[in-house]
Amino acid sequence: MNTGYLLMNIAKQLRHNLNQALASFDMTSQQWAVLQQLVMNQGATQLTASQLAVQLDMDKPTLSGIIGRLTKKGLLTLAADPNDGRRKILTLTANGWEKVEVFQNISNQVLKQCLQRLTTAEQNELNQLLNRLNGGY
Repeated sequence: MNTGYLLMNIAKQLRHNLNQALASFDMTSQQWAVLQQLVMNQGATQLTASQLAVQLDMDKPTLSGIIGRLTKKGLLTLAADPNDGRRKILTLTANGWEKVEVFQNISNQVLKQCLQRLTTAEQNELNQLLNRLNGGY
């Protein structure tokens, strides 16, 4: 079977399983991706919605809707960029930081469940190979 198809299909299954696991928290995998990206960028730069859209490969209207829902849930705030009032800086709230830990645990469990068919050595090898491929782009 085609490697690209297998990778896309596994990613689709993971996303589906993650959405199911997050549903009881009124959270989606796309919303979780936004929160996770903010955590990953913490300290490096202040992210705007436009920068986040590029990093997550989302179109701006989709991301705008996600940001609106996360803001209503009290998980992030938008603040004017002091250097450019048209730009909005995204910041996790204290509640957002608390929820990130919960969602990270859920995400880890979903991944663990997916990888349970592999030995620890195979999981480590898979991780190394994916990191090598990821570094090529």
